[in-house]
Amino acid sequence: MKKCVSFVLALALMLALAACGGTPSSQAPASSTPPASSAAPSSTPASGSATELLPPKNGDKYVIGISQPFMGHPVRQAGQVLIDAWAAEHPDCQIIVTDGQLNAQKQIADLEDLMAKDVDIILVAAHQSPTLVPILQTATEAGFPVLCFDRVLTDESVQIGRVINDEIAGGKVCGELMLEALGEEGGDIVILMGPAGNTGAELRQQGFDEATKGAKINVVDMQVADFQRVKAVEIFENLLQANPDLDGVFCHNDEMALGVCQVLEAAGRDDIKVVGYDGQKDALESVMAGKLYGTARKVVEFPYSLDMAYEYLTTGKIVDNDVNLPPIKIDASTVNDYYDPEAVF
Repeated sequence: MKKCVSFVLALALMLALAACGGTPSSQAPASSTPPASSAAPSSTPASGSATELLPPKNGDKYVIGISQPFMGHPVRQAGQVLIDAWAAEHPDCQIIVTDGQLNAQKQIADLEDLMAKDVDIILVAAHQSPTLVPILQTATEAGFPVLCFDRVLTDESVQIGRVINDEIAGGKVCGELMLEALGEEGGDIVILMGPAGNTGAELRQQGFDEATKGAKINVVDMQVADFQRVKAVEIFENLLQANPDLDGVFCHNDEMALGVCQVLEAAGRDDIKVVGYDGQKDALESVMAGKLYGTARKVVEFPYSLDMAYEYLTTGKIVDNDVNLPPIKIDASTVNDYYDPEAVF
């Protein structure tokens, strides 16, 4: 069943943050329409002709299913605040949020449960895209429209639209930060990666590699720490012991970067530069304290993705079905512009 996709972003991020008690400094300075970027993934999201509108399947409310990969992360928790604020402004919608708990099989079961509940639309951030594509194909064939947020899908034919951060551009920001931190002399670094099969981690690394190509950056080791602080601590303790002369560390998210900073502080080392990704609140505090060198700050995809879903449900089409949110470079010179002690994220 072809579906025409059309979408107009109705809320600026500033308004979304105000709804959850934040201020403009707690996210990117935003215009009402975030700029698209050619740096995000390769293929074009699905589009088609408008479909005949149907009333909500479950009485008088549209039911929106949101499949999250892991609700324990600060980004997801900040997103939940924005989801709740959006839901309060849309009494004609019911939202069901599931937690994949960093387990692809759990997320598959969550998606099956959302289909069993006969939701009107599914929003998904895939923990491991290749593993989830078959169940999303099943959902699409069964008539469930699918929107992707945060994580790129390896097969975009299963989605009617997406709202994502430009992960490649964010990775480039991280590469630029590392180059600035190490200077022209460069140095030896290690990289702590996100889960295997995670497109966000892969695209961040791609951007980092592009930014540092030709520079005197020597990657001595790369290990998977699954975006988790506890794992990063354990892994980096061993890496530091094996590579005491390290100059830098790039982590695919701030949780791992903060774990690295914890190890360095315990070891009395302040000579190793650490770069993270996400721009979460405690990472900004670490930058302010001179522990974390810098990070690429992402923009939480809510309320944008919910606006896109609502546009589709109420009009049968989406004007702009491919929204890429730009990263923000955070270091000692910019951190005060974005830090908000009252912010969730």
